[in-house]
Amino acid sequence: MLEIIPGSYLTVTPYGAWRAVARADESVDRRILLAVLRESMSPLLSPETLGNWAGEADPAEALDALLRLQEGACLEAWTSPRTAPLGTLESTLPKLLGTLSDSGQAVLADSMGFCLGMAGYPGETGEALAALGADILSVAERQFVALAKLGDHLLDGWGNVDAAGISGLSFWPMHIGRTRLALTVSGRPRFNQQAFADLVWALYVRYGEI
Repeated sequence: MLEIIPGSYLTVTPYGAWRAVARADESVDRRILLAVLRESMSPLLSPETLGNWAGEADPAEALDALLRLQEGACLEAWTSPRTAPLGTLESTLPKLLGTLSDSGQAVLADSMGFCLGMAGYPGETGEALAALGADILSVAERQFVALAKLGDHLLDGWGNVDAAGISGLSFWPMHIGRTRLALTVSGRPRFNQQAFADLVWALYVRYGEI
């Protein structure tokens, strides 16, 4: 019988943050991740809060989902609460984006091509990449049905590759509530670090309404 340990404050790990934004499925696991990310301070775990997060899932299913997320390194528990990145997105995004590639270059854009933040690029280049990222996001959304047929072969990002298949520029759709964003990264992405989790957390606090 699974039981919740009292006094545990939850945060989402970098991998959990990726699970939350890479695709817009309605699984119980993702509902729990999104519920944690929408809070500006890491929430205290209890049977009542877990039930609210899991929606219509029964208590046993909700506990099983929580265990899967824990074993899959998607959630962390702390003895005291943590807070989402402080400050406005305008001041926070450049610093976080600069750590997400080995070249220090990244751009975040909305679905209309408006640049929300950039790091490592001249202004005109960043704006052009924001527009390009939005176009790729549009293609991904229009071709959702066709792409879904790829099953296990469906990948989460789009790449600008050379003849050897090596990508120097990659585009990553991000699902933040009802908002769709495009993250463009030069060089090798570095999403497996706390800066990526903080980026997703900050975006969900801002845009992640139900």
